[in-house]
Amino acid sequence: MDLTTLYLLHGVAGLPLPLATALAFSTAFLANFLVNRFWSFSARGAIAGHFLRYGILVLANLTLTVVLVQALTRLGLDYRVAKAACTATLFVANYFATRLWIYRPGPAEVEAES
Repeated sequence: MDLTTLYLLHGVAGLPLPLATALAFSTAFLANFLVNRFWSFSARGAIAGHFLRYGILVLANLTLTVVLVQALTRLGLDYRVAKAACTATLFVANYFATRLWIYRPGPAEVEAES
């Protein structure tokens, strides 16, 4: 979604690349949040808290990706391999972070399921 939106905004509509990149990232961010909340994890509860935690996770991913790709390339890995390794590792970590932290059931939901 991110790449397609970037192409449509910059390649087709002619928006400046920095603006198109930011809008594409934001669109993908929101779409991923909504898909995860309503479909992947069928979450209930306060959407604002979920959204805040999801935003924190995205910022953590960005930071880790930038730091780890640079570190791995300094160790001699090709940048594409380094990025792929980071993406694969963070994909798994993100699933557990999303399941256990972002969409963890609150006390009222746990009692309702009992």
